[in-house]
Amino acid sequence: MPKDKHILFLVPDGVGIKNYLYSEIIKHIKNKAKITIWSPLPIEAFEDVKTLHQIEFGYKQIKLQPEGVLTRLYREASTYARLKHNTKLKGNPTILMNWRKPNYNLKVKVLYEFAEILGNFITNNYSRILKLEAKSRRHISSKIISLYKRNLEDLSPTSVFVTHQRVPGIMPICLAAKSMGIKTITAIFSWDNLPKARLAVKTDYYIVWSQWMKDEMKDYYPEIPQENILLLGTPQFEFYLDSSRILSRTEFAEKYGLDVRKKWICFSGDDLITSPYDQDFLNDVAESLYSEKEQVQIIFRRCPVDFSKRYDEVLDKYSNFIVSIDPLWNIETETGWTGYFPKYQDIDMQINLAYHCEAVVNLGSTMALDFATFNKPCLYLNYNPSIDSSWSTEKIYNFQHFRSMQGLRPVGWINEKDSILRQVMRVFGSPQDIAPDIQLWKEKLVLHPLNKNSEKIAKAIL
Repeated sequence: MPKDKHILFLVPDGVGIKNYLYSEIIKHIKNKAKITIWSPLPIEAFEDVKTLHQIEFGYKQIKLQPEGVLTRLYREASTYARLKHNTKLKGNPTILMNWRKPNYNLKVKVLYEFAEILGNFITNNYSRILKLEAKSRRHISSKIISLYKRNLEDLSPTSVFVTHQRVPGIMPICLAAKSMGIKTITAIFSWDNLPKARLAVKTDYYIVWSQWMKDEMKDYYPEIPQENILLLGTPQFEFYLDSSRILSRTEFAEKYGLDVRKKWICFSGDDLITSPYDQDFLNDVAESLYSEKEQVQIIFRRCPVDFSKRYDEVLDKYSNFIVSIDPLWNIETETGWTGYFPKYQDIDMQINLAYHCEAVVNLGSTMALDFATFNKPCLYLNYNPSIDSSWSTEKIYNFQHFRSMQGLRPVGWINEKDSILRQVMRVFGSPQDIAPDIQLWKEKLVLHPLNKNSEKIAKAIL
């Protein structure tokens, strides 16, 4: 059967590979359309995609061009204005915590100072924010847009799918596609992104996880027509529904050096910005549970972009108690989410962690939703291991996306170090009492049934 469609996947980083290219979206597309991938990542990042789906695809490694000074100034100024606007809109000052000025050279620092001044000037007039965003796009180099336009003319895609909306360097490609009448779609990266004013890519359509997120789009981006916001879910939780991925408890224990006789608690790490004292939390959990070491073992899974040495002292101290199972991500390239990419086997490892562990402990992580697929509770750490005027768990849990928990008991809480042992023992005794509303929360945040999301997204892309 001839393929009259041609889908271009723009994949700015490795998360897009894991959540979209490893999912069944490709399965639903490959017999109906040609597939091409453009990405800053090397071709090696996509070898597992080729093997998994038994497909050949076009590929081009692109170098995303840095923004011009005015493009970036106007974009950052409108971002700051949106954050202030959203703070007022929701009555939530923690939204402004998402304004993080990079500690770069003097030129960049000056740019951010001017961005704040300009952002302050326009924040009380939403139409001015929109005008400044449009002005930012108008200052994108016409040479770069023309280059991408020539590339798209050679390729002739029928639609372009951007695996997430947060990378500004993708915008010139979207502008080139728009000028040619090519449909563009992007997915919103995660359930916490919309209040953060991180819609750096403007497309024809936007895929959201849930009605909660669709309502947020209406609040934060009222200029986008509701029919252009597609409630299609996210494919990343479908993997957990495949029972063939699950190893026996004995196999899992042997593979990772675990004691099969003990109960396993997963401590999932956060990135340095979200949880700067994560190593102290891990130490507290280990210290609190050590008296139960004959029946308990801690599995530590670090954040895929944090291979720093900050946990080393704790891991050495409790080497006979904590088993570190590192994410199977490539870490040879540049630092940060944009330079890392996952191996396909990492999905199976994460599924087996959620299946075999009794619970997961962390600071406000989405891993609560992963574990919820197997009705395993999450314990959120909710105390301050260090005095820091710029950071606290109170600020973290006042983030806007946690308002989705209001009226529900979706997680258990560890409100002080002294309650760690008691809460974990409750997990062993009556796990259903820890987080009775976890499924209601998950259904609020992710479109159900979970096993239909890939198919729906594929249809929208086609």
